[in-house]
Amino acid sequence: MIARARTLISTRLRRAPRTFALVGTTVAVLFLLLSHATDAVAEEIAKAAAPCGYSDAVFDPASDVHAWYKYGVAIAQLLKQEKFGELDCLADAARAGKSRFSGGAWKLRYIYLGLDSPRPGHPTQEDWRQHFGLMDRWIKQNPHSVTARIALAESYVQYGWDARGNGYSDNVSESGWKLLSERAARAKAILDAASETARKCPDWYFAMQEVAQAQGWNVAQARALYERAVAFEPDYQYYYRTFAEYLQPKWSGKEGDAARFAEEAANNVGGDAGDTLYFLIADVIVCACQDDREFSHFSWPRAQKGFAALEKKYGPSMVMVNSYALMATKSQDWVDADSAFKRIGNEWNEDKWVSEGFFQGQRTIAAQFAPFQLKARAFRAEAEANMKTAEGKAYRMAFDPKLAAFEQPCTNEINSDPSKFEFFVEVGEHGEANDAHTERQPNAFAMCMMKGIYAAHLKKETPFPAPPKVPYRLIVEIDPAVLTAAAK
Repeated sequence: MIARARTLISTRLRRAPRTFALVGTTVAVLFLLLSHATDAVAEEIAKAAAPCGYSDAVFDPASDVHAWYKYGVAIAQLLKQEKFGELDCLADAARAGKSRFSGGAWKLRYIYLGLDSPRPGHPTQEDWRQHFGLMDRWIKQNPHSVTARIALAESYVQYGWDARGNGYSDNVSESGWKLLSERAARAKAILDAASETARKCPDWYFAMQEVAQAQGWNVAQARALYERAVAFEPDYQYYYRTFAEYLQPKWSGKEGDAARFAEEAANNVGGDAGDTLYFLIADVIVCACQDDREFSHFSWPRAQKGFAALEKKYGPSMVMVNSYALMATKSQDWVDADSAFKRIGNEWNEDKWVSEGFFQGQRTIAAQFAPFQLKARAFRAEAEANMKTAEGKAYRMAFDPKLAAFEQPCTNEINSDPSKFEFFVEVGEHGEANDAHTERQPNAFAMCMMKGIYAAHLKKETPFPAPPKVPYRLIVEIDPAVLTAAAK
């Protein structure tokens, strides 16, 4: 599987391990558009930051999908301007207040994202030299800066991945692996040598998780670090997200491990906070890729609850709305997807959707299928109500043997997809088949049965018993494995 690119818009995605590729997604165009604006924003922050009582009103994640990203760019500009005092003040305030943006992102994390590598664009060696020069001057000016030490360690991790490159792992040079190893070791040494004060910063543990990934710690070691981190600051969602990524098969886990961990972590937290955490972990796993097996192991209903709880507590964020829309499309919940797409408007997130073409295509599908899905849900509610009545149960006993006549001609289709499925049938006054459809893409066996029922409708046949009321709706659940066993 090809790993997704990271950007500042969301928490950085981990790089691909040695058996996987890393595809870089550039946001250079956006950097160029912002290049003139960021100096002004940085100056605004710097002027207002004397007591660190500045307003974040210029960064509005509720309406601007790039707001978190722009904040990181503004932080990078403060570093280039050597506003070290302002950076320490901002980070100290964010750390002490545990402050967040709308949507739940910690400001502290985005401060470090603005400091961990030269920006904008893909850095040259000269860019890196200047970046580390700035870091050295910052530490000399304030030897006790917690933020500078952790940012320096994170910069060495990024510098290591920069040497490794973005290609397939088997194409990485020996020197690339060597430099990644050396620079990750340098980062670990900086973190190990950090004072007890520095270790009281939540991001110290996150930085060490980055080191663990770069150095390829085993799952037991990574788990121990994760548990120490959560014990220190259980609300820093980035610990959970990072460890969940590490549990994917492309790293050190097995299929489904990330989803099982998400459920475990969410259950331990409990309540709305647990559901929120579940959604935030799912956010870092879901991808705009064809083979998204890892997200398929997550519970869509729980992710829905988590998204609602997130917005209720922290307010909206266009980044999270984009993620929710992507999850909804993956879950084929076109009603929720269509609603989310309407909220997004033009604020689509390139980090999530990769291309505007894919985003627009999924939005079109959602708009087309949402009305039919709403109708199907109403159909389902009525069918489920029918089955709870005594007359409904009696009718079903008479209906099922008649349905078997449509099953027999379709048995040859079972082997193509033996999974369970369900579809809906509407029966008319005299037992005619008025409708037969599914909410999801039918497999070959279901398609065969629905074609047979539709043919009976065209012929105006009455293959089913007369129902207790008109129209009468049923949910038909079919397990091909049971049919195959019965035929033997």
